[in-house]
Amino acid sequence: MGADVSTTVVGNGHKTGIAKLTVYHLGKLVLTESALTGEVLEGRPDTEKFESTDPAVIAEVLASIERAKPKPADGECDARWGLVFSDASDTRVRTLYLNAFGTRGVLDGAPVAFADDSLVQYLRGKYGEDFVLS
Repeated sequence: MGADVSTTVVGNGHKTGIAKLTVYHLGKLVLTESALTGEVLEGRPDTEKFESTDPAVIAEVLASIERAKPKPADGECDARWGLVFSDASDTRVRTLYLNAFGTRGVLDGAPVAFADDSLVQYLRGKYGEDFVLS
């Protein structure tokens, strides 16, 4: 186990096994009855979904995860962001779910904490702020 994301990047930055990134986002202002798991986040009709097969985007997101320094931690995560990395056959290679504040998450099923909120700040800048869309 561990929160090491570097195993998805080799040498000169080329990915190993990752062909697609799917980003899920549910604004922190959307009220829910309970904390969301990654699976619930992905299945909600009001969750935004973004997909990319651009290697540069995938590498940029992986680098952002590494900069946020995920470390094993205890506790749960109310998932408001989801990052799903898939291979060419659309099989999941790696998953990361984050809370709205970017402080807690679940990496490949294991709870993690982040050194700072840089990852969620990056995601907000790239995929949208936490507005209620109505």
